Amino acid sequence: MENNEKQVSAYQSHIHEGILLNANELSQNLNENIIREIQQEIPNILFNRYPDDDYTSLKKAYAKVMNVKPDMVLCGNGSDQMLGLLIGCAISKEDVLVTLEPDFGMYDYYVSMNDGKMKKFPIQAGHNVDIEDLIEFSKGASMLLFSNPNNPTGNVVPKEKIERLLRAMPEIPVVIDEAYMEFSNESVIDLLDVYPNLFVTRTLSKAFGAAGIRLGFLLSNAKNIEKLSALNVPYSISRLSQMVGEIVLFHADEFQDLVRKTIERREQLVALNQELNSIEIFPSQANFVLVQSKKINRIIEAMNNEKITIRVYDNKPYCRITIGSKEENEKVMEVLRKVDRI
Repeated sequence: MENNEKQVSAYQSHIHEGILLNANELSQNLNENIIREIQQEIPNILFNRYPDDDYTSLKKAYAKVMNVKPDMVLCGNGSDQMLGLLIGCAISKEDVLVTLEPDFGMYDYYVSMNDGKMKKFPIQAGHNVDIEDLIEFSKGASMLLFSNPNNPTGNVVPKEKIERLLRAMPEIPVVIDEAYMEFSNESVIDLLDVYPNLFVTRTLSKAFGAAGIRLGFLLSNAKNIEKLSALNVPYSISRLSQMVGEIVLFHADEFQDLVRKTIERREQLVALNQELNSIEIFPSQANFVLVQSKKINRIIEAMNNEKITIRVYDNKPYCRITIGSKEENEKVMEVLRKVDRI
């Protein structure tokens, strides 16, 4: 058995202790009105029955929010499952998936599970992606996949540049992971009916504050979704998660204020750059920032001392910090000021 084991790229899950600024979650729980609606609906759930595997009402709810047709939506247990489905369909032994470096670690996990190969196009925080170079780099690949805005740099590839990618490689699926797009404005969802090789993943875990229900979506043209639906894992979303998701989506407009405030606090944190000499906070289009410094170990130590949990990367001169509440953001800024003065 040992000789036949797959070499799988493990993904490190997140710590749940202290002030949690490591997983890019929304800083507050669902509001009291939404929780009350959820509580009122619980007695109506048929816990003894499997869920509706078509998730018809959930698809309709999400399609309405995204301004697409329900037959362009596939639902899953987090957008991770949708990414795994796409990668499993396109990547097999020795096939190449092109992504960015750095990017979301789950891509490596799913590619390794399918015995594929990763080819990573290097990018830098605060710098634009050279699309023509990426096109050349992607020749011979079976899939192109990257997060936009990028995790962890916060960079965003403009919509018109993604169109250039789609035109240049019509023979392979181009997958845009838009987990953080609510905090930016470069979504390509309105291109789904134009480019048959375009796939977009989305989630309720970030801007909608519902990471605990693990609910994600895949969007593409109706023909693609019909094919993928037949390959999707059945009953992957519980009745409870479906119910909560529909209620959250009914209140979608109410989350716009939370997104706006998160963006304001993000810009306040980036503006701290003007005060710092030895630490750089990169501009971001997501709900987090990348912080780089030769003092990275001191930053990590200082955050730990204040019980602030951030995303740390082994042997890298940077860390990623989620934009938290007003009070959490101010505490982060104070820690960075102190380390900068050392």
